[in-house]
Amino acid sequence: MMRANPAKGKLRRAFVSAALFAALTVLIGCDAGIGDTAQAPNGITAVRPVTLTLMANQEWTGKPILTKAISLYEQQTSNRIELQELPIDTADTLISKRVAIGEITDIVMHFGGAALSDLRPERNFVDLSGEAWVSDLIEAVKPRLMKDGKLYGLPLWEAATSGMIYNKRIFERLGLRVPTNQSEFFDVCRKLKEAGIVPVYLASKDVWPLMPQFGIDYAVAKTPGLVEALNTNKANMSDVPAILDVVEWYRKMYASGFFGDDSASNNWDGLPAALHGGDYAMVMAWDTYLYSDLEAKYPGSAQDFGMMPLFVGGADAKLFEGPNAAMLMVNKNGKHVDEAVDFIRFLANPEVLNEVYRDIKSGTYFRSVTTNRPTPQYVENQAIIDALTFPSATPFMIGYSQYEMGKWVQQAMTGAITARDALSGMDAYREQIALDRGIPEFKHPR
Repeated sequence: MMRANPAKGKLRRAFVSAALFAALTVLIGCDAGIGDTAQAPNGITAVRPVTLTLMANQEWTGKPILTKAISLYEQQTSNRIELQELPIDTADTLISKRVAIGEITDIVMHFGGAALSDLRPERNFVDLSGEAWVSDLIEAVKPRLMKDGKLYGLPLWEAATSGMIYNKRIFERLGLRVPTNQSEFFDVCRKLKEAGIVPVYLASKDVWPLMPQFGIDYAVAKTPGLVEALNTNKANMSDVPAILDVVEWYRKMYASGFFGDDSASNNWDGLPAALHGGDYAMVMAWDTYLYSDLEAKYPGSAQDFGMMPLFVGGADAKLFEGPNAAMLMVNKNGKHVDEAVDFIRFLANPEVLNEVYRDIKSGTYFRSVTTNRPTPQYVENQAIIDALTFPSATPFMIGYSQYEMGKWVQQAMTGAITARDALSGMDAYREQIALDRGIPEFKHPR
């Protein structure tokens, strides 16, 4: 094993500090608004620190990438970031309502995609298309940050791969092979249940962790033109057999006892303990979760877990979901617009980005970042992940809400309604959102 060279470490830290200082000096020197100015008694113009407010889903605010970024900013400036954390299940709705009444923070963190339209970005957020850092973004992420050709946010986020996380130790102890298709997956679930282990942890109490979007991604990939057809009122979800298969998959898993007896009371916060305790063998999640959440609470435990494809949907369903991206947007009507834009510029500096992502087990959306590390789970399965990764489609569906769609799936899963009724409910919700946005195709029935 190679040992780190202390001298090199000191040189790197000195270089980074110098680079950050240089970036900050440029911002201040260019009157970029790092803080308000005031005349000190000695006649020297001083810079007053400001507090920028940032509104985000409470699940996101504790992620290492964001916490490191804020820490660096506060250390290198005299400014502060005040977080306004919103409940996980209602964050999107609350942000939309706050935007509608003009009561938003200096900076807003949002997933973008089709839902960006709800926020009327042209009225409420700074167009960042002309920023120098835009050229540093990989092309694949840009559509998620844009509306009508304008780019509104910095994707300071983990680039994760979603799949079925499984406990290797449990599989080894029971002599189970990693399934390669849905039939084998159900067989594994049966054997786990017989051994007294709940096959899959489902945080049904929180609703959003049902995550039917995984199966819908596969349905979209198998149904060319589906997203456009849904967005122009030429098709409904209830018209698509592959989406019906997704809802029926949840019903089969629940009815077979593969989610256990406590899924209704299980929440997302309980997942680390459930995985570490060995009472549950699998969970639908993303590779970076093992390090940002599980490893943080139970050091050394991430190595016990592997990743397999998701088998959500029809008999041939087999996929991983590609990365999503939350972005930081600047309120163009706020009191500290210049300072908030400078916050974004500070974070987008390549030296800052590389320090933020240093040794973080995640992908990245920036070409200049080289300090991050892929997760061992990704490295171990890279060939199959690359072959079976489907892009996240639901962010581009008008009216799709992970929470609202999860509620309909949950009802069908427990047998309260049929799978087709669930899809009809999803379609009604999407239609109302489209009508609220004034989308012409939804004003006139097909």
